[in-house]
Amino acid sequence: MNHRWPAAALTTVIAAATLAATARPAAAAPLGSADFLKVSGTVLKKNSGTGATFSLRGTNLGGWLTHEEWMSPLGDFAHDRTGWTATASAGDAALAIDGDGATRWSTNAPMRGGEWLKLNLGAPTRFNRITFDYTEFPGGDFARGFTVAVSTDNSVWTTVPFDSGGGLDTVTTARFAPVRAQYVRVTQTGSAGDWWSIGEFNVFNDADSFKRTQWTATASGGTPAPAMLDGAVATRWTSNTVQVPGQWVQLDLGARMTINNVQLDAVKNSDDAEDYPRGYTVQLSDDRTTWTQVAAGTGTPKATNISFPAARGRYVRVNQTGTSYRWWSIGEISVALNRDDYGLQLTLDQRFGRTGAQAIRDAHEQTWITAADLDNLAAMGLNYVRLPIGWTTLLNTDGTWKPDPWSKIDWVVDQLASHGIHTLLDLHTVPGGGCPWLSCGRIGPNPNGFWGSATYQNWVEDIWTAIATRYAGRPAVAGYDLINEPLIGFDFDAAEVTRVSAYYDRLYDAVRAVDPDHIIVIGAFPDPDRITPPSTHGWSNVVYELHPYDMDNRTSWDHQNGLVTNKLADLPGLLSSWGVPLLYGEFCLYYFDDVWARWLAGLNAQQQSWSTWAYKVRGTDADEQGYWGFHYNRPAPVPILNTDDSPTMIRKLRRFTTSTFTRNDRLTALATTYAAGLSTYNPVPISRTTWTATASTTSTSGTINGAIDGNPATRWDTGAPQTPGQWYQIDLGSPQPVALITLQTALNAKQDYPRGFRIQLSLDGTTWTTATTGAGFAWKRPISIPPQTTRYVRITQTGTSTYWWSIDEITMYSSF
Repeated sequence: MNHRWPAAALTTVIAAATLAATARPAAAAPLGSADFLKVSGTVLKKNSGTGATFSLRGTNLGGWLTHEEWMSPLGDFAHDRTGWTATASAGDAALAIDGDGATRWSTNAPMRGGEWLKLNLGAPTRFNRITFDYTEFPGGDFARGFTVAVSTDNSVWTTVPFDSGGGLDTVTTARFAPVRAQYVRVTQTGSAGDWWSIGEFNVFNDADSFKRTQWTATASGGTPAPAMLDGAVATRWTSNTVQVPGQWVQLDLGARMTINNVQLDAVKNSDDAEDYPRGYTVQLSDDRTTWTQVAAGTGTPKATNISFPAARGRYVRVNQTGTSYRWWSIGEISVALNRDDYGLQLTLDQRFGRTGAQAIRDAHEQTWITAADLDNLAAMGLNYVRLPIGWTTLLNTDGTWKPDPWSKIDWVVDQLASHGIHTLLDLHTVPGGGCPWLSCGRIGPNPNGFWGSATYQNWVEDIWTAIATRYAGRPAVAGYDLINEPLIGFDFDAAEVTRVSAYYDRLYDAVRAVDPDHIIVIGAFPDPDRITPPSTHGWSNVVYELHPYDMDNRTSWDHQNGLVTNKLADLPGLLSSWGVPLLYGEFCLYYFDDVWARWLAGLNAQQQSWSTWAYKVRGTDADEQGYWGFHYNRPAPVPILNTDDSPTMIRKLRRFTTSTFTRNDRLTALATTYAAGLSTYNPVPISRTTWTATASTTSTSGTINGAIDGNPATRWDTGAPQTPGQWYQIDLGSPQPVALITLQTALNAKQDYPRGFRIQLSLDGTTWTTATTGAGFAWKRPISIPPQTTRYVRITQTGTSTYWWSIDEITMYSSF
């Protein structure tokens, strides 16, 4: 259920200029010609650069017009089920693997224990996860308990220990160490009056299943083939002769796998980088006799990234089909099953054709963002949205234009404009992938395919010419964000900085040829020194964009706070050296409310622009995703791209309306406050001199006042593992305004943070109101609440852990 601020029984005492300013902002007027934005020095101004100074303050509509598996629900890949057979203790077992979620296998009798369903996968297969989905039949037909066993011969069975994801949204998941088996059997072990039913049973080979140590490599000739699998790109297999058609390399994966990607890599800035295949085909086989071609194309310097619709096989063969005086060399070869936007599109096109594939994506897009979501953005007072657009929104995978690529972009631009909200058009993915990560649309090597393909670069130039032509003169469009996170290599050198900047200049010229007025956004990624200054190419009316993340230290308040300190300190120098405004287009500061506040206030104070990532994600607190979106926590089943039929996929996608998510009220309140322009961060601590404490229990190693005495050498703790209901309570001595509560464990006991919490407030110690609840995250956790007057504060631990719950210090602030 969605958390809401407590009832107005508690008196609000903080002025509207503080974080308390969470009331719905007044409706903004629709955008008009006076709202056209241009750069003026190091700030943006309205009225084409002659009006009032204006900073963009908003969020990203991520996961909508481009797919990112961790946040949007477009789908997952399972093992191809062609040729499988199913048997069971009762009922029609084939219904569990027919691809239709509206049909089901059932025991047709109450659960008593011993019921079983068994699959014959047709050949030895490697897998590490199974799911049984009964989404269409809620109400109790889930297994009350179960075991999983596997076999290679249907005779000798091995029971597999597993972690279960439970029956969330009527899908049960079992995850286990990768196994190699032909048969898998699930046995129901509980008792219930309900029947046991399964709508769809799926088997998965996730990334953990791709163990290169279990592979072997051979080749048509040349040097020893195992060098392609030794983990060192500097060692290589090579043909030892010029490239001619018929040369091949081959992998035996040791078992059948479902894959959609092959990568060939070489050493950067070496002669090997030019030994890429001048042509290739990729074939798969289960027996090395019958081969199926799944891909064909031309390689690219250093790294060749080959994607194709998800397919299965034990053997993978890459055939060289071109001609060159260069030898063919491979430093490392790998295969994968990538859940990226490009792989998704290829599989949907193959299974359903372009029209059918688009119908599935339409179902997602019509559900993920609706008019109600734009109302939510307006209610927060945001004045702009960065709109990530995938290149596959506009083009088919062969580079031809889709018949109606503009409808959703036009709709959101027009609707946001009616709310007084600007839209920044962000080409978030480019053909081949502008970086090696999922967020760039195509997971790949270093560099990814875009940077080695003249064809792909031509397509992107055509895309920007078309966008600029369509939206020239539109004040609702804030500008054009040309390439999201351009990363040509992890070890980005000076030559690559020049190369990326030169391509930016090409796009800049293409846009300016048809639109001389709109702002152009240039990505300085991953660091400010990875792009040339605007003066190098004579760019004007441009904004430079940065994405400050510290994902490696996400649970550390110190690191996230340090990130903000460093970036705010760097900002004046960047403004001075570049001479143009800055946009901090993506960031997440995790569960640290005070760090968020200081960051947004600091950007506002220097009149620079920002947008959080993102409006909405489907992940949960357990996934550490509770602060990645204003709306989160929707663990409903996603489509299985290579087994579900189209109606099943569409029914699943229709379940992801924002009303089914949890709103992050704390993050929403923060963004609302700073969207209104607050530019100060002045936390006011509440004196602890009059505080007294009580607790549900206190160990002999702690003291009751150890959490409020200001002494880091003392602490309070439970003296026992965490269980729901443990509490610590503070009497402030008199009614005090409270807006922020920081819980901190000792530095030598960082795992003793509460796994869940409920904060309650009271004026009399008898009548309590819940101010907020949440999941634990880290040893130091600042928790904002709607500012209000209280005398008593009770913190209840709501999680479970083998660690004790301890508090080194509690700090409270009347405002921040």
